[in-house]
Amino acid sequence: MTLVKTLISLVLFSAGLSARPALADPIASWDAVGYIGENATVSGRAALTFMRSGEVYIDLDGQGESAPLVGYISRWNRTKFQYLSSLNGKMVEMSGRIATFRGQPEIFLQDPGQITAK
Repeated sequence: MTLVKTLISLVLFSAGLSARPALADPIASWDAVGYIGENATVSGRAALTFMRSGEVYIDLDGQGESAPLVGYISRWNRTKFQYLSSLNGKMVEMSGRIATFRGQPEIFLQDPGQITAK
């Protein structure tokens, strides 16, 4: 084997070792911080907060700043999510692009298909 083929094999092998698990599988809410900027499905126990403004926050595995991930529903999208109260305290999965808001991982929920009870 030539030196070039050996180097290519080594690079491909090491790339395979550092690959992340397939994002089709849910990740734990605590791991969401490592997926900022990526699309993922995140699993955790939901704690809902309904704001007077119409916004809804779905904290996973905590509440407020102690939650490792927050799902955010704007007041403009709120009417699409009729079943939210039934999710409080249940295990859920949220899917979408993980961004940050005030340093906390967050998924902006625009479609009811982005959240399911487990």
